[in-house]
Amino acid sequence: MANVDMHICSVCVLPESFPGITFNNDGICNFCQEARNEMTPSERFKLLQEEMSLAIETRRKFNQNDYDCIVAYSGGKDSTYTLKLLVEKYRLRCLAVTLNNGFMSEQARENCEVITSTLGVDYLVIKPATSFMRNMYLESVKNTEIHAESAIKRASNICNSCINLINVQMIRVALQHGVSIIAGGYIGGQVPKDAAKLELDLAVLMKSREKMQSKFISSFGTEAQYYMQIPQSLIMRSNINNILIINPLLTVLSSEDEIITSISKLGWKKTIDTGRNSSNCRLNDLGIAIHYRQRGFNPYVFEISEQVRNGQLDRLVALEKVSTIPSFSDLTWQATTIGLKLDEY
Repeated sequence: MANVDMHICSVCVLPESFPGITFNNDGICNFCQEARNEMTPSERFKLLQEEMSLAIETRRKFNQNDYDCIVAYSGGKDSTYTLKLLVEKYRLRCLAVTLNNGFMSEQARENCEVITSTLGVDYLVIKPATSFMRNMYLESVKNTEIHAESAIKRASNICNSCINLINVQMIRVALQHGVSIIAGGYIGGQVPKDAAKLELDLAVLMKSREKMQSKFISSFGTEAQYYMQIPQSLIMRSNINNILIINPLLTVLSSEDEIITSISKLGWKKTIDTGRNSSNCRLNDLGIAIHYRQRGFNPYVFEISEQVRNGQLDRLVALEKVSTIPSFSDLTWQATTIGLKLDEY
């Protein structure tokens, strides 16, 4: 359980331990205060949807390849709803791509197969070497400085390393297929709330990742050069210099219950072995527990607070979600699998 004596924002659920937080005399955090001076969630979502739709149509107009979009697909509720939107609403020819990290729930794997079949979407699975994945997760726990503070606010070190790996693999698949649109199932709080569409200049990306790449190789070994690097030769062969990144869920005000109801009609089923905050990964709870022990806050609290501000999640439900911290005693299998000694934490 989380520290019940910790001061929590009276509007959202951000705690006093969250980096950069302050409170006014009414106990309202600076993030909620800033949000009051912005456009309403419905206005923002509508504007972002219009901008994203225009960007999609501009790209699709000149596309001559088999696919319009590469979709990072985990089998979880958010990426499933994203895939549904892209196929049914935007009529995109999608290639769903799953990175199997070795900790996917069996139900999540079944969901991937069922949903892609139901939607008539081609499906690709990438499974990196088990030894590399386990070492990556172990070193991500040990090296608390491997990711920037901005990333640590939004996810645990375990999740951040996985996200970096997935992002690189999606770009590689996109370049291999000559596709210039990549979609993720991210929601507000996981990424900046105005990131429904991002134009990614690959030359700039390659330059900006040089320092990060060196850090990954130093921490995860030389294999990281293969798994977490975008070869310059691949960019040159693809003739793609710019990729459009889209996050459709940043344009939709649907609640979690509405999303689950919608995708359940396609055959999606909830997992029972992935904890309260994930609908696909069995390693997630270990990341939460260690993050809380190291940082003093649940790594999901930022995104959940954003949902509360948007009116997508009831505050009492949100409080229950972020205050329930997984117990190390329930995580021995996950820890043992990656070679982690829990008594050190």
